[in-house]
Amino acid sequence: MPPRVNSSSAAVLAALVLGLFWCVEGIDVNAPQVDRVLLLLTGLGLAWAALRDSPLAAAGAAAYAVLVAASERLHREPLADGSDVLRATAESLDVVFAGGNPYTHVLQSTNPVGSPFVYPPGELAWYAVPYALFGDITRVDTWAGIAIVAAIAAAGFRLGMANVALPAMLYAAWGTAGFRALDGQNDVSGSLLVVLALVALVFAEREGRWSNGALVVSAVLFGWAIAFKQFAVLVLPPVARYVAVRGAGWRRYVLVVVGVVAAFIAPFFVRDPGAFVDKQIAALTFHDEIWGANILNTLSQHGDPTMLVPMFTAFSLAGTLGLVLLTLRWRIPSLGAAALAGAGIVMLPLLLARWTTQPYYVYVGAIAACGIALFVTRIRAE
Repeated sequence: MPPRVNSSSAAVLAALVLGLFWCVEGIDVNAPQVDRVLLLLTGLGLAWAALRDSPLAAAGAAAYAVLVAASERLHREPLADGSDVLRATAESLDVVFAGGNPYTHVLQSTNPVGSPFVYPPGELAWYAVPYALFGDITRVDTWAGIAIVAAIAAAGFRLGMANVALPAMLYAAWGTAGFRALDGQNDVSGSLLVVLALVALVFAEREGRWSNGALVVSAVLFGWAIAFKQFAVLVLPPVARYVAVRGAGWRRYVLVVVGVVAAFIAPFFVRDPGAFVDKQIAALTFHDEIWGANILNTLSQHGDPTMLVPMFTAFSLAGTLGLVLLTLRWRIPSLGAAALAGAGIVMLPLLLARWTTQPYYVYVGAIAACGIALFVTRIRAE
């Protein structure tokens, strides 16, 4: 009879082997980086420990993922000619600090000049402190990418490190996620808030006041995520549905989320409702060309698909609404399933859009990696 394979041990080994693959790929053969050589040796040692069923191997693999994430991202230099998103954010923060309104200001740092500032106020709040302290925000998303891996690994304290090691490593070793944390975009930071909200829900399974506190913290973070980037609103329905299925106070959860979003938006909306709403609509309409990793741009290689844009827009709206309604009728079995469903809902409008940049998929990827880690999670029923 063949020996039984422990699935947890296999997952830990898979995480470590993936980390070793990354080390081999990432080491400069002409000038080997000390940290990456040490990571290679550490990975080999942890893999041996996992083969011997050491009880510390899983925790070591999760910590190893965080170190891989740090090395992957800290060795990279910010792109000098990257996206103008963080330049626009920095300029908008200057306007806010001077008492102005970023939603009526004409941006000078964008390409083209005069592009609208389309991000909700939660984005400004996220970058405000590092900008005030250091005068620079180009490295914020570097640390946000590392924090995503650390947050997934931290869920292991509740779920078991063997369940989180591989998902943490999947994101840690993803070179595209590392690159997009330094190209001037804000999607890595935006996805971190969603990941933190999901991980906080893991700890809502505890008995007593800690459970209630974790639920509120998760809702606050989710509200901030929506007030940072509009994508997050599509992840909320399956998560709220899961909270409802488990009997964990979904009305209060959604109410806190809405309250936090309103708290971020209200000062700017009241100041100039028309300008604020106009800029939020511009987030959907500003890019009018067909470009990026989507179906329309794929079709453009075989002819002009412009006439298909209205049909794709209708499919996107109807399909997204349909998926949201479907999740609201589903007895979602785990928090991870809810997160993966949310990631899937976001994917539909990205694929059907006329303009889709790669960082959008990095945003979804962080949520998906977290969802895999949380696939076994069930919130305690009250």
